[in-house]
Amino acid sequence: MSTSSASRRGAVIIVLLIVVAISGVAIGYGIESTVPTTPKTTTTSGSQAPYEVTLLIATNSTYNSTEGAQPAYFVLGPKGLQSSANITLPANQLIKLVIVCYDDGNSSLEVPNDNVVSGTTDGTIFVASNANINSSEGPSGIQVKGGQSLSSVPVADVAHTFTIPSLNLNIPVPTSSTVVAYFTVTKAGTYAWFCETSCGDAPMSTVGWMRGSVVVQ
Repeated sequence: MSTSSASRRGAVIIVLLIVVAISGVAIGYGIESTVPTTPKTTTTSGSQAPYEVTLLIATNSTYNSTEGAQPAYFVLGPKGLQSSANITLPANQLIKLVIVCYDDGNSSLEVPNDNVVSGTTDGTIFVASNANINSSEGPSGIQVKGGQSLSSVPVADVAHTFTIPSLNLNIPVPTSSTVVAYFTVTKAGTYAWFCETSCGDAPMSTVGWMRGSVVVQ
């Protein structure tokens, strides 16, 4: 190999090394590279967070001058209480449904066995109330030792239900309690929901009170 050829080869190597070094500096300082990169994911877990819906059962909503105060379901949204006439849920995603019941009186069941949970994850609901919360003061603050996972609610304790017959979903709601239920709807569509207790002819027959639609999309 001639001296000039060796010199040219050495020069090419030096140029390549300089290019690599500059590229490294550019990447290190966030300068855009022309090489396409794989997009980074923004989640650290493959699981999707549950879609959360909170319903509230109030008892002092005035139906009209004849009926007076009646119980009603409301959706608790970012702007406060909203109508429960149409509740929108996503399909194929775990739903976390929280029902806060202010009604302290029980009602008789319209449908037998609607005190039994159905259609939820593991066939259970979580219930918290004054009857099953047991707390104590520990060295670092209050220690909560309460709540129950139930597959049914004693008939005498049921105030209302949240029931979607076409999805085989039934959530009995005890008096003065907070209920948490998890479930998934796999098919989009519009489904009727009802309260299946005798909680008054007017609210039971009126959309947005004790009945309505669940829109799954």
